[in-house]
Amino acid sequence: MGMEMPEPRLDVSKHRLDELKECKGRLSRQIGEAKQSDSNADRLIDELKQVSDEIKQLQKLLKQQLNETRSAKKWAPGTIEKPPAIANKITSGAITVRSCADDDISAVEAYLAEHPAASVWHLPAVSRFIKDTCGHRARYFCAFDETHNLVGVLPLVQLNSRLFGNFLVAMPYFNYGGVLADNREVTLKLISHADQWRREVNASHLELRFCQDNALGLPQKTDKVVFWLPLPDNVDDLWDSFQPKVRAQIRRGQREMTELSIGGPELLDEFYRVFAVNMRDLGTPVYGKDFFANLLQALEGQAWLVVARINGRAVGCAFLTGYKGRMEIPWASTLRRYNHTSINMSMYWKVLEFAVQQGFDVFDFGRCSQDAGTYRFKQQWGAQPLKLYWDYVLPDGEKLPALNPDNPKFRLMIAVWQRLPVMLTNLLGPHIVKRLP
Repeated sequence: MGMEMPEPRLDVSKHRLDELKECKGRLSRQIGEAKQSDSNADRLIDELKQVSDEIKQLQKLLKQQLNETRSAKKWAPGTIEKPPAIANKITSGAITVRSCADDDISAVEAYLAEHPAASVWHLPAVSRFIKDTCGHRARYFCAFDETHNLVGVLPLVQLNSRLFGNFLVAMPYFNYGGVLADNREVTLKLISHADQWRREVNASHLELRFCQDNALGLPQKTDKVVFWLPLPDNVDDLWDSFQPKVRAQIRRGQREMTELSIGGPELLDEFYRVFAVNMRDLGTPVYGKDFFANLLQALEGQAWLVVARINGRAVGCAFLTGYKGRMEIPWASTLRRYNHTSINMSMYWKVLEFAVQQGFDVFDFGRCSQDAGTYRFKQQWGAQPLKLYWDYVLPDGEKLPALNPDNPKFRLMIAVWQRLPVMLTNLLGPHIVKRLP
């Protein structure tokens, strides 16, 4: 590899500066000699002043050129294009849809590996995890063409309770999970079969969680966003891309944080202690410990736990997943009484380091509302907000569901929950939260 050549105008500026410095030195000696011989040095002094002024101007210009060169070469996160959930491929003959059989699993996994919009939550292993851990009914619809090639999938889960209602979601608990298909015809076939199941179980609606607007003509919610950050090849470029304020907060957290571990089930107890307290403080029912234990097992090799400690005490935690070049952080928590330490900033930085070192191309900061404080937290890392499009299949005349914490009827419940002992919320929470999408 040859030596990298400097920018032409930068090279010229440096050459001229060297000439002027030599001239300044020569004039200074001549002025000294003139004074020693009592000769008039006024002309030389005027010439020296002119040279000195030109040196200052050139040094200023050179500094500006150097900054421009560094800025041009500095890595910065680029724009991310959303991968299409519905392709524009031609399929062969009539499309048939049926529930995925055990013999179809390998074909489904191969299809997901090739589909650009597939997420880890589309994996059949996740549907089995929800069914086995939460006790919900789940169906994994597969679409085939007449040559028996798989051309589309739709994982679907039924949530049914007296408190929150009866409905279908693709996929609950997670940000992604709508239809993946080779074309629009396949998509409509899959949705039609899903709606038929909705009617069979008398569910109020079907929710499809997309990351893009697929123009299906369905009612939508678009009030949530996710943040994706493109990752460079090395952590130094990522560090240099941050604003000075972000770097300062990370350094502050690093002074406080004495240890951070990234691993598996061996960290579950510490992870859950922090997570459960934080969920209680937020007024949100907590998943059971078995939820995370079983999810780690279902996603073996594609999921990690993170625990941040101060003086041996776990004060921060996170759950990570990795699939097809994208690392996602679906859950993260820190204990509120340690917020002043900026421990969350140093923990996120270590997680981003880990993502780069593992070779991921994108880091997914997860979901939030556009006016939430977490929106600004995620944005400060240089991540790009991507609007989520959640489509709904509803009976005629029905309104969009309003099952969210901002609904006034849940505010009192949240306020009461925040005052309950953690031991009690850990006991009650898993029975409630598994009914929430």
